[in-house]
Amino acid sequence: MLILLWFLWDASSAYWYEFGISQLWAAEWYPYESLYGLLPAIIGTVWAMLIAMLIAVPCGLAAAIVSSEILPVSWQGWIRLGMEMLAGIPSVVYGLIGLWVLLPWLQYTLDLLTGHNLLAAGMILSLMILPTMMVMSQDALRLIPIEQREAAMNMGMNWNQRLMRVLLPQAWTGIRSGILLGLGRALGETMAVMLVVGSLDRVPDPIYNILEPAQTLTSRIGREMGEAAFGSMHFSALMACGLVLAVTAICLSLLAQQKRSFV
Repeated sequence: MLILLWFLWDASSAYWYEFGISQLWAAEWYPYESLYGLLPAIIGTVWAMLIAMLIAVPCGLAAAIVSSEILPVSWQGWIRLGMEMLAGIPSVVYGLIGLWVLLPWLQYTLDLLTGHNLLAAGMILSLMILPTMMVMSQDALRLIPIEQREAAMNMGMNWNQRLMRVLLPQAWTGIRSGILLGLGRALGETMAVMLVVGSLDRVPDPIYNILEPAQTLTSRIGREMGEAAFGSMHFSALMACGLVLAVTAICLSLLAQQKRSFV
């Protein structure tokens, strides 16, 4: 990990020495005019992840509860197999589905000029991280001893009370880890996002407008790395985007390992 961080820092050091950390909130990205502001891509990345989490977290948790606590045991293995198969599908396949199905649907339903926007990116990402959240939440619920469920029933708790007061508090550590790891995967996805986000380097106006074409850090790297001359300032700026992504992903992984109780 240290070697990885050193490599990214070394490759992006020219950018940081030339422009400084203030580029994190600079809003203009025009490489041919030596403008390399990271803010539009950072905002796009944050919005895409937030939309993905708002969809995937409740759906993944609900799927885990239903599959582990309600459905017969004979169904649980098939559902888990299906989720693991979804997790193994290449991201470019999700991107192609988004191009063919999701973008025309958004454009027609919301009466937009184009379906390429942050909402589409977030929806595609939610489908991609859903299996991770569901499987880890299911594992966390399965680790709770059956004796605790029986004790809660003997105390007269109904199903909702057992879920909220016994199961979810004890499974929260595993659920939280699944959420953070899913967030880390959403942070690093490139191909699917690049195909649907629109790749427009500007801050949304207003900033909460998720129906405009935008850019994320990963889609910027994927789209522009091929045209950046090795060793140029443009190349260094793209490596700086990679460094920001790597540091953020490491922080999320560290948070996922922390043991905290459910409040």
